[in-house]
Amino acid sequence: MNRQSHSPHRSQQRGAPPRMQVLFNPDKPEVELLDRLAEEQADMMPGENGRGGINSNQLRKYFGEIKDLYLQYQAMSAQQNPAEIYMKTIEPRFKMIRSKVAYGSRAGGQGKLNKEFATMISEGIAKVRPGNHTDFEKFVMHLEAVIGFMYGKGKISK
Repeated sequence: MNRQSHSPHRSQQRGAPPRMQVLFNPDKPEVELLDRLAEEQADMMPGENGRGGINSNQLRKYFGEIKDLYLQYQAMSAQQNPAEIYMKTIEPRFKMIRSKVAYGSRAGGQGKLNKEFATMISEGIAKVRPGNHTDFEKFVMHLEAVIGFMYGKGKISK
């Protein structure tokens, strides 16, 4: 019998911190993404009463960039094909945010980005299917709802 088949998965080994579960799923209905799943995601974030959570400056940096892309997308989509605008103009810059999050959450960095928040952003962006502007719209709205719940639950520090 192979002993390795009984050993726990590397991320589940004793002493390893639990992996952040990212609840964004573009196949879920918007009402679920913006309400129940957004609140559950916020509940998974560390911090309470503004301590131990994500710093508001870091939050503004990453969410601000995503929201700016969304606003550009909306403005251009009013006059042109939304799918085309997304694929040509928005998607490359949106997907690049994953690399910025990776850089901001690197070990030993002074402005180290909260690991759970970094995972939620990076994996959420990865779940937006290539060329799918509707997934992008859902992700931005879901993220905005999560952040609203995080503020409401005191998980964002000054």
